[in-house]
Amino acid sequence: MQTPLNIARCGVLSAGFPVPLSLRCIVLNFYLLSMSYRNYRELSDEEIQKIGELYPVTPNRELARRFNVSVDAIQDYLAYPNGWKKNRKAVLIGSRNGRSLTEKEIGWIIRHYQNTKNEDILRKFGIGESTLHRVARKYGLKKTRQFMKKSQQAAANIGMAVCKEFGIYEQNAEYACQQWEERKASGEPLSRWKCFQPGESNKTRLSPKRYKECIEKSKASRNETIRKERMRIRWGFEQKTKLKLVGGGSIRSSHRHLFRKAGYIVDRASNEVYFDEETVRHPIMESNAHKWGLKVLPY
Repeated sequence: MQTPLNIARCGVLSAGFPVPLSLRCIVLNFYLLSMSYRNYRELSDEEIQKIGELYPVTPNRELARRFNVSVDAIQDYLAYPNGWKKNRKAVLIGSRNGRSLTEKEIGWIIRHYQNTKNEDILRKFGIGESTLHRVARKYGLKKTRQFMKKSQQAAANIGMAVCKEFGIYEQNAEYACQQWEERKASGEPLSRWKCFQPGESNKTRLSPKRYKECIEKSKASRNETIRKERMRIRWGFEQKTKLKLVGGGSIRSSHRHLFRKAGYIVDRASNEVYFDEETVRHPIMESNAHKWGLKVLPY
C-alpha cells in the first residue's frame, strides 16, 4: 500500500500510472498537514472539556498550539457544534481571565515589535491577534523592511528545502515556466491579467490614504539610501548605487570633466583629481582646482 509520502516522492501509483504534478503537490500538502496536527477526533473527553473551559478567554491559536490541533478544528468542529462562545470582554482587551496588558508589557511590545515575530509576542503575553493589531495601530508600529525581507526569505528557504527533500523542486520550476509560456501563447487579453494595465498607476489602484502611505514609504527609503551613499563617499568607500551625490552643482562637475579629458584620473562622484607619470600636467588648472573644491594629488 502506498503512502502519501511515497506518492509525492516518486510520482507513480502502484499500478504504474504517473501522477500529475498538481496532484502530487496536493498529496504532499495533505501529508505535511497530517504530520503537523492531530485529528480532533483523537482528543480525549478530558481534553475536550479543558478546551471548553479555556475557549471563552483563550485565543484559538493558543488552544491549537497547546493541544496540537488546527485552528479550524477548534472553531468549526468543537466550538460551533458545542455552542461555545467567546467572552467578549476578555477578547476585546486581549487577555485571559479579564487581565489587560500592563504599561510595562505595552512598552516591551513597542520596543520589540518591529523585529519580532507576531507569534512570539502572542505566545509571550497570551493575547490574541486582534489585541496585538490594535496596539500596533494605536502606536503606529510596523515591521522593518529588513525583518520582513528576512522572514520572507526564511519561508522561501523552508519551502525550497521541503520541495528538494521530496524531489519536486526542479519539476515545480519547470511547471511554472511551462504555465507562463502557455499563458503568453494563449492570446489571453492583457486586461484579464492580474498586473498593471496600460495607463494605470498606484494612484489609480490604491485608496488616497494607502497611496499617501506608499509615497511616504518610498520617500523615506530613498532618503535612507542617499544618506548611506553620502556616508560611503565621505569615508572613501565605493558606492553601491549610480546616484550622483557629489555637491557643487554643474560647475564642479564640468571641471571634473575637463580634468578627466586632459588625462587626469578622476573617479566617479569624487572631488579628488590624481595624476601619474604619464599625465601631461596643466599648472593653471591645478592651481585653480581649489576654487572648485577639488584636490590634486599624486596617484
